[in-house]
Amino acid sequence: MKKLVLAVLSLVVCLNCAFATAQPSYAPEISWDYPVPLTDIVSEYTLLVNEANLLDKSFKPNPQVKLTGIKRATSAAIYMEKTAAEALKAMFEAASLVTEYAYVTSSGKQAVAEYGEEGMVLYLKSGYRSYGTQATVYANYLDRNNGVDDGYVAKPGSSEHQSGLCADILNADYAGRPTMTQDFKWTPEAQWMKENCADFGFILRYTEEAEAQTGIKFEPWHFRYVGQNIATYIMGKGMTLETFTDETNAAMEDFLARGGSVEEQIEYEFLKANRPPESFVLDEYGDDGDAEVSLVF
Repeated sequence: MKKLVLAVLSLVVCLNCAFATAQPSYAPEISWDYPVPLTDIVSEYTLLVNEANLLDKSFKPNPQVKLTGIKRATSAAIYMEKTAAEALKAMFEAASLVTEYAYVTSSGKQAVAEYGEEGMVLYLKSGYRSYGTQATVYANYLDRNNGVDDGYVAKPGSSEHQSGLCADILNADYAGRPTMTQDFKWTPEAQWMKENCADFGFILRYTEEAEAQTGIKFEPWHFRYVGQNIATYIMGKGMTLETFTDETNAAMEDFLARGGSVEEQIEYEFLKANRPPESFVLDEYGDDGDAEVSLVF
């Protein structure tokens, strides 16, 4: 499957050239009928990282950029994969436009948070973390926790932070605390992010209901970039990235068994997405006497 994904990614890179000379209007004979486009499924943003899918010690996101222009809960520089970083900044900017937000308190009551000129302010706690740094974080946690691994800190190689595709995000109150705690979920910022993260391509990665599936305790601050189509699907279905991966692997096996061509489907999706709109001349005329034209996108 990994070789297949690499081959498809190479194909996507070449399609910019192909588009200039070929714009087939046909669909592949065997169609990809999963709700999420195959182009998204085979992207690098579906990377699954957990104890069963470890990253190599040398893995680093590429390209990787430094996060600037946003609030941070640390004085240290924070880096992320470039596309994920741009999506994160867009989410922070959207939050800054929120002047009030209705949320649920820890007592189960409705409340409304009101914000000043800055709007809702989010704080970035962490992003990319190298294998070596994660090993140190894990060892230090075990030292503080009497050697007990209780699922709150990932083992080196199994941390999404090494992928550069995730971020820990807090509000002003929790940004100033020495540790992150699960009651952050009762804050308007945590609830706003959960409700809106998919619009920016993020999912709440480690949910309260899926600790057994993910192997990680609930983290209401941990958001993972997967792209907007996948994020919308996962958050809408209440899935984990693990169950999504299982589902799409099964869909891929079925597609190939039916004789589907990954290369043809990817090319079709690319050209369809970039094809100019079709035009139709209508039996209607404007003030200038010319026939109206309808564009179908």
